[in-house]
Amino acid sequence: MPQEPDHWSQVDDIDGQGLYRTLGLPPRASLDEIRQAFRALAKKLHPDKGGNAVAFGRLQDAFRILSNPKSRSVYDDWAKELEFRYVRGVAGRAEGGEGVLLDDFANMGIHCDPATQLVITCEVCRRPSNRECWTCGMKICEFCTLKRHWKDGFPLHWPLINSDHMRTRLAKREFEKKRLEDAHRLALQNPNFRTDSELQDIRSFKTAAYEMLDRKDRLVAFDLRLARFYMWAQTDDNVYIAVRVPTGYEDKELLLDCNQAGLNLQPEDSPPVIQRAFHYAIDASQPIETFRTQDNRLFTIALPKGQPGETWLRLFRGDSDGARCMQPPYQISEMNDEVVLDFMLPFWTDSEDVKVAFRPKGISVIVRSAISLQREYWARAADGRQAESAAVDANNSTWSLDGGIDAGGGKAKVLSILLARPPLTEEELMWKKGVRQDNRSQDRPGGLMQKGVRFFREDEDDFGLEDILQALCFLEIGSTFVPPKPWQHGSEAKGSHGELETSR
Repeated sequence: MPQEPDHWSQVDDIDGQGLYRTLGLPPRASLDEIRQAFRALAKKLHPDKGGNAVAFGRLQDAFRILSNPKSRSVYDDWAKELEFRYVRGVAGRAEGGEGVLLDDFANMGIHCDPATQLVITCEVCRRPSNRECWTCGMKICEFCTLKRHWKDGFPLHWPLINSDHMRTRLAKREFEKKRLEDAHRLALQNPNFRTDSELQDIRSFKTAAYEMLDRKDRLVAFDLRLARFYMWAQTDDNVYIAVRVPTGYEDKELLLDCNQAGLNLQPEDSPPVIQRAFHYAIDASQPIETFRTQDNRLFTIALPKGQPGETWLRLFRGDSDGARCMQPPYQISEMNDEVVLDFMLPFWTDSEDVKVAFRPKGISVIVRSAISLQREYWARAADGRQAESAAVDANNSTWSLDGGIDAGGGKAKVLSILLARPPLTEEELMWKKGVRQDNRSQDRPGGLMQKGVRFFREDEDDFGLEDILQALCFLEIGSTFVPPKPWQHGSEAKGSHGELETSR
């Protein structure tokens, strides 16, 4: 084997002091000494004075680097590293390794015969080269990618190479993303596809529905776990019910049985979504209009009132007044420290007729011959960071009965209930800058970054049923009640509350 050329002997600045030797100065020379040495040597080495152009170029490079404090500092720092640099004769290099790299060529589909073909060798160790440093362009081998080198004007550095590993990782990531997108698109084409949140709704619905089937009073029992799947609204002549059918499927029948006794809405192979007795009478002589989507997930019912013009306070027997009604029997105003409920009452109502009970998780309002209402406050579910907190400070909540106001051309009284919010928690004071984290700041599941839930659980609309009811009322009479959405506060909420009307 021919003797390997001494590559390291060709390196001029192996100890990091070559620039100082070019100027003939020690490493601790001052800036003035560097300038004086440069002027003296420039007169001798300048080509116009008969000097050597190559030597003069090296002199200029040395002066350019050493006369700049920043570049000189970098050069001196590298000199300290070079003191412990590998130098031939101090530590011998293990021979071999060429076969490994030639095998690497073969794996890449490159046939290379060293005996008959030109082989580019590593500029550091002279093995066959299969890498190139991005920093200085040096041809290096697989072994020398693990140690630093220098070339030309580039100081000692770790090699940067294009091994295509990032490109491969990105390609795999994009392929996986595309695979998931294709699978999701195919799933959406299935009419029976359900998201994770919808599957959770189905599980909670079936649990509550089968428990209700075991109750003897199921026709007059209100269960919010089931009631959350429907809402209702009314006009002078009709009552509209919008239902989200959690177990509705395109290939399953949806059975409706509605008469004077009550309403039974049941999907095939599923417990009933609604199985209740009406509180008021319907007109059985009039047809009951229904509408369903193709996938049987949304269902609407138009019930003609038994007495046109009658105001229904509740939909089913056993319900609280206004339960699951799009327009509740009160007006609610939410502030940072309190929530106010206003009820319009007949002018003959006295304080003795009113009973208000503030409970830890809800409120009860009973006004003789006028109102019988129970509501549950919103609740923050306990998690790993914080426990469930109270929504209302019952000890500081109160009510008052104000009279003598005009309402619709007559006298009326207003029952105002003030629900005090609890004091700020330690977390709100320390980590939320004193901003209360109440129902208005809660994240809505699947709400597209919308925040806010209704203060009372009975008023919450999880499935967009209010919009359907508004459309049905608007189609009949040309106006509709528009409750503010829970994620609308301040000026936005003021513009949404009230009646939406149009000229006909």
